[in-house]
Amino acid sequence: MPDAPRRRIDATTLRGLAHPLRVQLYDALVTYGPATATMLAERFGESTGSTSYHLRQLAKHGFVEEDTARGAGRERYWRAYPGGTELDSYELAGSASGEAARLVVDELRRAQSARLGHWLSDGYLQAPREWGQATINSTAHLRLRADELARISAELAAVVDAWHERAVGRESATDDDARIVEVQIHTFPVAAQDLP
Repeated sequence: MPDAPRRRIDATTLRGLAHPLRVQLYDALVTYGPATATMLAERFGESTGSTSYHLRQLAKHGFVEEDTARGAGRERYWRAYPGGTELDSYELAGSASGEAARLVVDELRRAQSARLGHWLSDGYLQAPREWGQATINSTAHLRLRADELARISAELAAVVDAWHERAVGRESATDDDARIVEVQIHTFPVAAQDLP
């Protein structure tokens, strides 16, 4: 099956995601893989009716889809859109959708920060030694021009994309030696007032 294209989030589709629980459901499906409304309800302390409703809204706007290869009968599995999504928060910031974009970005950032915080606080102590030694927590400060920042960002994304291709097919957790690994790459200019 050819790779699905990345889905660009615009002002119209953003409305389907701009709800804290929907962002959480979408993030969980992206991070942990397919799940049922019941599984997600238990994870987030919500009712199954609520998660079912929000999953249908996410599907209506193209963020998730039914995973027909899983489940039987009334057990309906959902998965994140296979190609991923792309949100240009800068483009949306000046529009009427600016607040919705901010909600989505803030909620995703909160979830990412929580996972990183858990790892740094005590997750590494619970992991087998080889997993802890295989990770990196590094910060570098480079003095770059905008075009160089764009190049390094593209190069880092290409490395992650190549590894993503290698790992396709491991979503079912049939490989006992494989774990979900989150790669967080942040490239951004430091605020001007902080520069010497």
